[in-house]
Amino acid sequence: MLDRAAPGHPISARPIVIEAADSFDFGSVEYRRLFSGASASAFQHPDWLTAFYRNIAPAHGAEPLVITGRDSDGELQLVVPLVRRGDRAIEYAFLGVTDYACPIVARGVTFSAQTRRHFREVLGHHADLRIGPVHHSHLHEWRQLLGSEPSALDFGAHAVRYGFPYAEWRRTNLGRRGAGSLDRKARRLSEAGGLKLELVGPDNVRQALVAARGFRAGRFPDDPMQTPYGLEFYIDVATNGARSGLARTYRLASKDGPVAFVFGLIDGDFFRYILLACDYGAHARHSPGRVALDQVMAAWAAEGGKAFDFTIGDEPFKADFGCTRTTMHEFRP
Repeated sequence: MLDRAAPGHPISARPIVIEAADSFDFGSVEYRRLFSGASASAFQHPDWLTAFYRNIAPAHGAEPLVITGRDSDGELQLVVPLVRRGDRAIEYAFLGVTDYACPIVARGVTFSAQTRRHFREVLGHHADLRIGPVHHSHLHEWRQLLGSEPSALDFGAHAVRYGFPYAEWRRTNLGRRGAGSLDRKARRLSEAGGLKLELVGPDNVRQALVAARGFRAGRFPDDPMQTPYGLEFYIDVATNGARSGLARTYRLASKDGPVAFVFGLIDGDFFRYILLACDYGAHARHSPGRVALDQVMAAWAAEGGKAFDFTIGDEPFKADFGCTRTTMHEFRP
């Protein structure tokens, strides 16, 4: 069903059996082993997918549908996290929260025509399959598995790579005027009551994200944070991710309390930004969101981070940080 590269041989004939299940333990040792060696993103991390199927899928009435591929020894080689909605609709485990959809594939595994046929047989030939949003870095795996070409979506992903030394790169990247403006706003925020960027520990994540939800109220249409299941999902990821190293929740605070929160995922040398929440009622004139993002970018660079990914969505402020836009894609085979 799958072909696996082997030392000294371009392709191994060892077959892998594909199956579909309505449940899967993403916290298991076998999945963690597969994930650690795959070219997947942080959105396929055990903590993310466990929280997704625990909180997001049930709230949308979506049934879990997880495709696995195992070799003759029973070793896990492939996982595709999906959900079923209605009789025919099958889609990636996205539901408005997973920015990058990709299969989790062991290194050296390639997909044959037989694999693709079996994959569709397991799903059902009459299933309406939708895979997205897909970043360009994951197009190859999907083309191999699905045997089809994607279509472009009407939104992109935005990321920027750091240059070093960071302070010099920041002046060039933001421009002297942009960097100077952010510095002035940060100073004014500090003068109004001090300013400190803090990393929130796992025991304090719930309190931080509840406060963040309040700051975001009424600002974003269809904001998952304003729903009980969405809030619990992010608390789940942020709490467990703070322990595993997947997630970071930053709090920008003054002596009077929180000014802003930034939540994101650690993905190799990338910081994947997910959520921003600011006390605009008290600090709008000082652009607390931009100041918070600027300080988190600096903190990530200081740790050796090499890129800051603002993920999907074409909000204009991302261009101000020197981001490059990448078109996102969708497969409808």
